[in-house]
Amino acid sequence: MSRDTSEMRSSRTATLLAVTVLALAAGVASGCGGGDEEATTAPTTTATTEPGAQVASGAQLFKSNCESCHGPNGAGGHVGPDLQKSSVAENLAQVEKQVRNGGGAMPPFSDVLSDEEIDTVAQYVVDEIAPKG
Repeated sequence: MSRDTSEMRSSRTATLLAVTVLALAAGVASGCGGGDEEATTAPTTTATTEPGAQVASGAQLFKSNCESCHGPNGAGGHVGPDLQKSSVAENLAQVEKQVRNGGGAMPPFSDVLSDEEIDTVAQYVVDEIAPKG
């Protein structure tokens, strides 16, 4: 193989790698509300007073709205912190405020989720994901 052919392959490989990295970065940013002006509306899930149904509803809301940044079971993702190790995740009022208003790299969800859905997913984080101990 000639030197020119080898350099062309290296150049094409580098270009392909750069495009792939940029596409992945754009996908992560859009999945976490990173810069999109329009929020993606989450599926409507009505919380109920039954504990089992509340947990299931919270789990679905978390999966649909939080998991892309915080990872499965809140164990940390591409952008969001590990909620299983977060002292903030233990405090219901702080979790509700963070979900509602956002902060740091986290976008607000007050335009995406209803107050009831915010309460449900916050309760789920505190009861099912936050560190115990």
